[in-house]
Amino acid sequence: MNILLTSEAYKSCIDYFVDNLVIFETDERSTNTELIEEIVTNNTANMLMSFCAQQAHIDQLTRNKVILEGDKLVKELKHILGNLWKKPATQAQIEFLDEYFLLLKNSLDSQI
Repeated sequence: MNILLTSEAYKSCIDYFVDNLVIFETDERSTNTELIEEIVTNNTANMLMSFCAQQAHIDQLTRNKVILEGDKLVKELKHILGNLWKKPATQAQIEFLDEYFLLLKNSLDSQI
């Protein structure tokens, strides 16, 4: 059972991400030390923890499946970003990723 990764809303979120890749393809030097990888991983973990806390009625099996999908999400974004994955994030990238994960959280909430 895939809750997040097979939904139409998720596919729209991925399309939105790909449509905004220009945000990541910049020559702007970042003053942040946090890597894009860390931001994506942290945002994924925070999104899933928030989801599980808000959805107390779902069973443990469903929770575990959602967590596994979070791992797949991180791998998919890593694949999309390629060599940008290990670069320090600019402020614009951080803001985009924060917004993006709000969209994903809304997508996940709509599936339950």
